[in-house]
Amino acid sequence: MTNFYSLAKKSVFLLVLGLSLSQCKKNQIDTVVDVAETPVSGSISMLVEESVFPIVEDVNRVFESEYEKATVSLVKKSEAEILNAIFDGTSQIAVLPRTLDAEELARFDGKVKPRITHFASDAVVFVTNKSHNDSLIDYQEALKTLQDKKTDKKLMLVFDNANSSVVRQFKAEAGITDFPKENVYFLPTTQEVIEYVEKNNNAVGVIGLDWLLQPTPELKQHLDQVKVLSVKNPKDGKYYKPSQNNIAEGTYPIIRKLYVLDFQGKSGLGTGFASYIAGYKGQRIILKSGLVPFKVPPREIIVSDKELK
Repeated sequence: MTNFYSLAKKSVFLLVLGLSLSQCKKNQIDTVVDVAETPVSGSISMLVEESVFPIVEDVNRVFESEYEKATVSLVKKSEAEILNAIFDGTSQIAVLPRTLDAEELARFDGKVKPRITHFASDAVVFVTNKSHNDSLIDYQEALKTLQDKKTDKKLMLVFDNANSSVVRQFKAEAGITDFPKENVYFLPTTQEVIEYVEKNNNAVGVIGLDWLLQPTPELKQHLDQVKVLSVKNPKDGKYYKPSQNNIAEGTYPIIRKLYVLDFQGKSGLGTGFASYIAGYKGQRIILKSGLVPFKVPPREIIVSDKELK
């Protein structure tokens, strides 16, 4: 009988202990889920234009590791999809390689004051198969191809997405609303553009520089088979590579500014991320990536009065 009561007490004790641990675990989960949103905590979804996704992903990885209670879910979209989401109110935080014009900003009058943070500059680049005859390209000739005008050399241009920021920029530069049906092609992603160029000697891919500087493992294996063309600057007639220095000096002719657009209307996690990517640590990540930061971080030099040996 004594053994029976002893066993019963032990069973009750284990049952109570199990329920207590389960409740503690539940409370911990609830605490994680219910973290209040501040500039360094909470959870948000951020739409990122596909052509600049790698640098935003890099900064976000470091941001989340530093602020463990912050979760920023990045969603890759085209520029047109992002703008539609912003205008219909289904998204409040986005990263685009452009700001909003006066007409677009007017949509938010009396609703919310957008916070727009410039954090870096990158470039639009032309890539070809390594066996392609040319290593130079005239940007004005490319625009003539899009305008469907007579040109010395008709180019086969391949863009990353029909609704991308690159396409929108080229339409604006060419002064057109639609591309010609011939010699212009669209593929869903940057990787597919690279793969197409790799297999087609006459094709010229038009993509964002960021993907070449920070390729995914899947993309990296294709980069050895393509080359980046130098682009003619119409101001001085010289050709320039899309290097960090040429972008900073403005000699490379197709440069874009990158922005975080925050429509939350409060000091939330979007504000915190924008401050981080435009701050000292974020700017160092951008500088190291090969893009041009909005503000170049100062170099720290340690001066010692000890005699060098």
